[in-house]
Amino acid sequence: MESLKRYDFLTQEECDTIVNKILSLEDTVKRLGPDLYDGTSEDSLTGRYHCFNYLNVPEINTILEPKLKKLLGPCVLQCWANILRPGEGIESHTHFEGVPENYTKHHGATGNIFLYGDLTTGTYYNFPELSPLSVKYDNKVGELSLFTPTLFHGVYKNTTDDIRISMAIDVMRNLTEDSINLLMTCPHLVYYYIR
Repeated sequence: MESLKRYDFLTQEECDTIVNKILSLEDTVKRLGPDLYDGTSEDSLTGRYHCFNYLNVPEINTILEPKLKKLLGPCVLQCWANILRPGEGIESHTHFEGVPENYTKHHGATGNIFLYGDLTTGTYYNFPELSPLSVKYDNKVGELSLFTPTLFHGVYKNTTDDIRISMAIDVMRNLTEDSINLLMTCPHLVYYYIR
């Protein structure tokens, strides 16, 4: 599918380092602000996307920033974590809500990195050319999936006895300096600038 690209992005060791850091920070991140996302369980880490950027964590940044810069070039990123416990999932949704489609088509991307959990839970995408059918992709540890922000995606409920951990990113490229400065001072969302 043209609107989805998948990359072998992280090693098992890199994933383990990131997973351990996400788990150790979970309670701290949850105390930073309210859960603003209704598409997953109550009091979710996902719902704190607006108040914490994992690229500001040195142990995570050291791994991700060089790889993201090589793949994406200069960009502004939002990056958050998802921990889905048994019975939890993420409803089908899109990112960049309210942003004109012409902008997101040329300047934006959404992505997720699968880090830990059952591989067969998978991620679901609703491709417009196949609508209303969903396409399920089994997960692969360390794989980065990048896709257009207007593509609906989600994760069905975790039916295993273990947790599922991933990271999500929103990517903004080809921004003017004024736009970058505005994003970097935005009080409601946390962005990271890769130069």
